[in-house]
Amino acid sequence: MQEPFRLGQQLGHYTLVRLLGQGGFAEVYLGEHIHLNTFAAVKVLHTRLGNEDIQAFKQEAQMVARLLHPHIVRVLDFGVENALPYLVMDYAPNGTLRSKFPKGQRVPLPIVVDITKQVAAGLHYAHEQRIVHRDVKPENMLLNTQQQVLLSDFGIAVIQQSSRLLSTQNIAGTIAYMAPEQIQAHPLPSSDQYALAIVVYEWLCGTRPFHGSYTEIAVKQATVAPPPLRALAPDISPAVELVVMQALQKHPQQRFPSIYAFALALEQAALSQTHVSFSTQHMSSSAQSSYLATPATSILPPSQSLVANTPSSNMASLTPVTAPPALLPPYQPVMQSPMPYGYAPLQQWQPAFDPSLPQNRQKARGVSRRTVLLAGTLGALVVGGLGVTYTLGRIQAGQQLVQQTTQGNMQHLLSGTPAPQAALTYRQHTKLVWLVRWSPDGQYIASASFDGTMQVWTANTGATKLSVRSMLQPPISDDYPWSLSWSSRKDGKLAVSFVDGTIQVLDMTSSSRVASLDTRATAVPVLAWSPDERYLAVGGSDNIVRVYSYPGWQAVTSYQEHTDTINCLSWSPDGSTLASGSNDTTVRLWEPLTGKTLLIYSGHSDRVGHLAWSYDNTRIVSTSGDQSAKVWQVKAGITLYTYNAPTGAPIGEAQWSHNNQIIAVYSGSATIDFLDAQSGKVRQSYMTGVIYSLSWSPDDTRIVTGNYNNVAQIWHV
Repeated sequence: MQEPFRLGQQLGHYTLVRLLGQGGFAEVYLGEHIHLNTFAAVKVLHTRLGNEDIQAFKQEAQMVARLLHPHIVRVLDFGVENALPYLVMDYAPNGTLRSKFPKGQRVPLPIVVDITKQVAAGLHYAHEQRIVHRDVKPENMLLNTQQQVLLSDFGIAVIQQSSRLLSTQNIAGTIAYMAPEQIQAHPLPSSDQYALAIVVYEWLCGTRPFHGSYTEIAVKQATVAPPPLRALAPDISPAVELVVMQALQKHPQQRFPSIYAFALALEQAALSQTHVSFSTQHMSSSAQSSYLATPATSILPPSQSLVANTPSSNMASLTPVTAPPALLPPYQPVMQSPMPYGYAPLQQWQPAFDPSLPQNRQKARGVSRRTVLLAGTLGALVVGGLGVTYTLGRIQAGQQLVQQTTQGNMQHLLSGTPAPQAALTYRQHTKLVWLVRWSPDGQYIASASFDGTMQVWTANTGATKLSVRSMLQPPISDDYPWSLSWSSRKDGKLAVSFVDGTIQVLDMTSSSRVASLDTRATAVPVLAWSPDERYLAVGGSDNIVRVYSYPGWQAVTSYQEHTDTINCLSWSPDGSTLASGSNDTTVRLWEPLTGKTLLIYSGHSDRVGHLAWSYDNTRIVSTSGDQSAKVWQVKAGITLYTYNAPTGAPIGEAQWSHNNQIIAVYSGSATIDFLDAQSGKVRQSYMTGVIYSLSWSPDDTRIVTGNYNNVAQIWHV
C-alpha cells in the first residue's frame, strides 16, 4: 500500500499522522490522540475479519492488554472499524532492533547477552500468564527512550497466521524463526525460546541458520540441524555455541526448561571469568585479543544480573551453576535438588545426519522416509505428549517437585494425601527417557530413550538386565525405540520397535533376542501383544494395522479402516478386541482375526495419541491432541467423563491401575494426575518431571515414569 493511503484518517481516538513502518502483515502509524494530544503507535493489520474473527481478535487483544512488564510494549487500546483490526500501543521512538542491527551485521556478544536477558524477562512473564508470543524476531523488538528493549506484537501472530489473505511469501520472514512444533500449528512456550535462539544465532554470526523459500525453510526447521555456530563465527566459544544449540533442539523437551534458563545459561557461558580463560585457549592470538578487548558495555544501559531481576516467586526455579556449562563434565549443571526444573542438563550437541555428505551416502538407505515421518508423526507426538518441560505457572516458589511423605498404598490417592519421593532412579540412559513399561511379573522395567537404546532393568535394584539398539547397519542417529509391549504372560516376551521400522522380540529368562521382524514399509510401528502371546499387532504411518502370528510372523489380518497414521494399539484383556487410535481422531474397536469393525469412537477433536483398556474389559481411556483424556464405555461408545489438561498443555499417556480404581494420566506439565476412575475427579497430583509415559506395577503400589533429565524413576503410591 502507498504511504499516504491512511494518513489523516481517524481510528478510534487517534488520528494517523505519520507512517512509521510497514510490512507484509501490517502498517504502523504514529497516532495522535484527538483530545489529549498525546502520541501512540497504531498498528493496522492487513486483513479484514468476519464476525467470529472479530470476537477472537477482541479476546486476544484483551488478554495481551493485561500484560504489564518493563520489557513488553503496552497495548493501550484496540478496535475494529469496517472489519479492519487495529491496535494502539506505546510509541517506542528509537525503532526496532532490526533497524539497529541490519541483516548481515554481527552484534558483540555482551550486547547479545544483555538483549537476550531483557527479552527473556518479558517472555518469561508472558509465559507465566499463559501467553505464547509466537513471533519473536528483531522486527518485534523495539527500543524506548531509555534504550531498553520492548517486545511488541504479542498474540498478533494468531491473527496473521490465520488470515486467508496472507501468502507464504508474506510470512517468509517469520518462518525463519519458527520452531518445528509451531510450524505444525502447536506453539508452546519453548517455541519462543527457539525463536529467540535463532535471533541470538543470527546476531552472533551474521546470518540465520536456514535460508530458501517458505517450504524449504519449513522443512529445514523440522529436519535439519543448524550449521555449527563456530564454523561461521570461530571467535565464539564452545560454551556459547553449546547453549545456543541446546535452545535450537528440534524437540521442545530437549531445549532449556524455560526461556529464563536459556538466558541464564547464555550469560554464564559468555561472562564467567572462568569461561574466558577456557574459551580463549582455543582461539588464535588475534582472536583472543579481539575477544578480551570486547567492551562489556552496550548500546543498552548495563542491567543487573538476570537472577537479580527475577521475580521472587520464580527464584526457586533458577538454580545457578558455579561454572559455565562447558566446564562441568560431562556437561551437567550443579543442582540443588534431585529433580531440577529451572535448569535442564545440557547435552552435547551433535549435527543431524545429512545424507548429502559424501561420508554419509552409504548410510542413506531409508533416510528420506524417516525424515518425512519425523517431521509429521514425531512432530505431532512431540507436541501432543513430549513438550512438557514447562509448567505454565503450576510450580510455585520454593515448591519441591516431589512432595515428601511416608510411603503408602492406594488409599492415600483416594484420600488426597501428598505424594512421596522417588523410591528408585535409573540413570543409565544418556538422553531423555520418553517411554516406560513395567513387566507383568513385576520384576523388570523397560525404558526407551532418545539415546537409541531400549534398556531392561530390575524394578527393585535398578540393575541393568540388557540393552538393545536397532539391528540395521550402519546405525543412524534417529534409530531410537518407538514402541514397547510386554505380553501378559508372567514369563512374557517383550517386543520393541524402532523408528527405522524394525521390531525385536526379547526373552528375559535367557536375556536374549529370540525373533525379529522388518516392517520398514510400515514406518515407525506401534505394537500390542495379544494376551496369550500368539499374535502381535503392528500399526504405523501407512494407516494400516497388521496382525502377525507369533512365532512365524505370518500376516493374519490387515485392518485398513483408518485414514491417517496409527498412533496407538491396545488389546482387550480378554483378547477378543483390538483398539486402534489414529491421527484421524477416531478410536476403532475391531475383531483382530477377522478385521470386522465393532465400534467407532469419535469423541476426540484431534489426533488420538494413547489409549488403554480397563482390566475388566468395560472401559477405555484415550488421550488426544485436543488436550483431553476421555473415559468411555466400550459397549456403546458413550463418553462417561472428560479430563481436561489443567494448564491447557499437551497431554500424554493415561494408564489404569490393575484394580480399576485409579487412572494415572500425564497432565502435560511435568505432572501426573491421579483420577478416581469412577468419577474422574483428580485425587492427587505428582510433580515428577515426567516426559510423556508412565506405567503401574502389577500390585498397584508403585508407578514408573520417564523423565526429561535422562532418568526413569519409580514412585511409591
